Amino acid sequence: MKNKRILAILAITVTLSCAATGCIFDGDEPEEQVVVDETTPSPEPTATPTPEPTIAPDVQDTTYTSSTGAIAIKLPDATWSNKTDEADMVSFESPEQGKILILHGQGEEDMSSAVIPNTQDLAVSLEQANDMTQGTDFEIQNYTANDVNGVGVYSYTVKYMDTEKSGGYAYAVNKIFANDSEYYNICGSVVDDASLAGIQTAVDSFQMAGESTLKAAAPVTDGTADGNTADGAAAGDNTAGTGTEGTTEGTTPADSSSSNGSADDGTYGNSAGFTAAQLTDTSQTRTIYRNSDGHPLVITPDGSGNWKDFDGNTYRFANNEDVYDQNDVDYYWHGEGADVYYMPVE
Repeated sequence: MKNKRILAILAITVTLSCAATGCIFDGDEPEEQVVVDETTPSPEPTATPTPEPTIAPDVQDTTYTSSTGAIAIKLPDATWSNKTDEADMVSFESPEQGKILILHGQGEEDMSSAVIPNTQDLAVSLEQANDMTQGTDFEIQNYTANDVNGVGVYSYTVKYMDTEKSGGYAYAVNKIFANDSEYYNICGSVVDDASLAGIQTAVDSFQMAGESTLKAAAPVTDGTADGNTADGAAAGDNTAGTGTEGTTEGTTPADSSSSNGSADDGTYGNSAGFTAAQLTDTSQTRTIYRNSDGHPLVITPDGSGNWKDFDGNTYRFANNEDVYDQNDVDYYWHGEGADVYYMPVE
């Protein structure tokens, strides 16, 4: 007998730097002068604090479309990055806010091992199965069960009173779409009260396309998930050539194509002509943020050890996080490729 797979995804542990002075002693009428060198310790220099990056999280809309084009979700802000994009699992993370995990199951085998929380009592049981006690360790909030165009839609929030047992998370926001042959489970693990509303909105923004038997309950309304992506690239209406403040980051490189749709050379529209592989390969593209205001831009290697933007300005990495341009303006790198910059906007 197959083990039951619990769909209510609990929060996982997420998570979080001598100058020597010579003294000469003279007698009144010295026959011989003796020079004594005394080495005095220089005062230790005051350490320069590492600048904390200031990120502008709302720099652009962040609707993410999966690599298969099957689903789309609007992330809370630009601090979120995609961690996994597979056929049956897509995940995102924001260091300060939490995580979002989307699981998909289809067919007899998946459905036979699935536990759908189609009642509040079952939602409680799923939490209790993780060695938690209702009322002491957790409580279920705002449970709803609805039929939407023939699809069961179940939504609820788990508030954790014992955050040690929940891996440090304060809430888990759950939404499940299911029928007899298919399900999608979306779970947002929330770090604190301040992040709850944004993650709730993101979970509620989930949409489906493609061949899903569930898409009638949450169909894609703007066409962003109808085959506009490939190989993990985010797609949508993001347009190249939107540079600001005298820069043209986002403009098309001279040797690439920026036409809408896919080109014969494997490039994809609205991504400055980068291929899907280049968008996610941080050895080929990187998104950095200016510390002063969080302004993002895309840079690429020039083959000589330098990184450049599309204006030809050069950038150097002091370490794995701190970046400086040719004028010593400081930037911050989160370890992200250009796919973050080119997430679609509505």
